[in-house]
Amino acid sequence: MNRLILIIALIIFFIPVFSQDITQPDYVQVHGLVFDNESSPIKYVNIISTGLRTGTNTDDRGIFSIISFPGDTLIFSSIGYQPTFIRIPPGVDSPVFTIDITMNIDTINIGSVLVLPWKTYEEFKRAVVEYVSPKEVEMKNMENNLALIARQIDEDLDIHPEAGYRYAMQQEAERVMTSHQTPVNNLFNPFAWAKFIDGLKNGLLKNKKSKKKKDKNN
Repeated sequence: MNRLILIIALIIFFIPVFSQDITQPDYVQVHGLVFDNESSPIKYVNIISTGLRTGTNTDDRGIFSIISFPGDTLIFSSIGYQPTFIRIPPGVDSPVFTIDITMNIDTINIGSVLVLPWKTYEEFKRAVVEYVSPKEVEMKNMENNLALIARQIDEDLDIHPEAGYRYAMQQEAERVMTSHQTPVNNLFNPFAWAKFIDGLKNGLLKNKKSKKKKDKNN
């Protein structure tokens, strides 16, 4: 009988101890802001509770809110920043815990890199030697346009803006196509020869009487 009473007393004594071991932890609502080293909010930071295996993200303003418990560890991670580990103090007895997190930048800044369009140093030297400044190209185009106008005046041809524009565009196209290359030699260009022969057939080298001379004769 005494043994039975002793067993019942032990059961009654250990029941509260077992109930304390299996009780759920007190949950805490953790919220706050996530900043970088320059006090700017970081958006879309991943936040994971290692104890509850749950997670969340910061919003556009860097604000977060997650359920945790005292003694839990929160992991904050984001691309370009070092991971940050925050442990909730075990002595927290409030249902709400506020904390602001600062994450360190994990990006290495390197010096500027100059990318050149030449494979070898020899190509670079040749490009420097053959370089033509834009001003020289403009002056050359201007001289060509003036020469065209002078030829049209000498031959008493009709001068119109379309001809000058067409000639200038043709010269610019040839310059772009032969950039960093050996200039085109029309002596070996069959199309240029064909154009020249057609011009001979059409009287390219024949003397043309100007309109002014015709007016004088009349």
